[in-house]
Amino acid sequence: MKRILRSLFYAFGPHTRRVVRRLAFAPVDLYALLRYGGRSRYNGIPLPLPGEIFTGGGNFLENGLLFKSYFQRLGGLQPNESVLDIGSGLGRMAIPLTDYLEASAEYHGFDVVPSAVADCQHRITSRFPHFHFQHVSLVNDLYTLEGASADAFTFPYSEDQFDFAWATSVFTHMERTEVQNYLREARRVLKPGGRFLATFFLTDTEALASARGSAYEFKVQRGEDWYMDAEVKGANVGFTPKNIQRWAEEAGWTEARIHLGRWSGRSGQTTDFQDIVVFS
Repeated sequence: MKRILRSLFYAFGPHTRRVVRRLAFAPVDLYALLRYGGRSRYNGIPLPLPGEIFTGGGNFLENGLLFKSYFQRLGGLQPNESVLDIGSGLGRMAIPLTDYLEASAEYHGFDVVPSAVADCQHRITSRFPHFHFQHVSLVNDLYTLEGASADAFTFPYSEDQFDFAWATSVFTHMERTEVQNYLREARRVLKPGGRFLATFFLTDTEALASARGSAYEFKVQRGEDWYMDAEVKGANVGFTPKNIQRWAEEAGWTEARIHLGRWSGRSGQTTDFQDIVVFS
């Protein structure tokens, strides 16, 4: 049923999907407002309502706090380090860092959805001036149909500007040439010794077999890559671990540590829902 509903949802265009979600979650949003007498907050920042969230599932704040711990534990993030948020969305990862990053350690984030950028500037930057959000015009059939191609995009930052960067639920919605470019660009803007944490759907043999018949089954194969939806390419893409390791080496990374996720229902130890790779 979940897979069928997802297919129906993806049949709409990016803007219509956000409208449909707002309408579907209207009762939930109203209940949340009445229950808490307004929006919930973290560190003084109003949190988006469930119907306003267009990226990912689960609890918005809990997910952000969880990744804050991953940034520290898996990526070694320190309070005095400057960071880059690739695909900043509505601030899911940024908000929990407002009480961790020092004022001298700037946060920069960019996203393809202009309304999300404006929202973060209003809710976050107005309170924490060292948090910067920028809109970039790039096409992605899951989020926007206008803009340039991400496979030739140059990050709007200088070389060796950041200590740490991340892309959570970004490469799961991009094709291989785009991911390859982002791996090169992340390497360019990070200082020597910098780390880059990214999440993926790693489609090895076990994951593909374990996910068969589930809500996260990859049915469409194009070359070595796997897609969940035949029409909306950005609606979840999977890459082999071997290719990720090869692309990392080609981009100039010396190490790519994989922490397997539980999305496929695979056996053994897992870390988060999606697979996490830490490049260094």
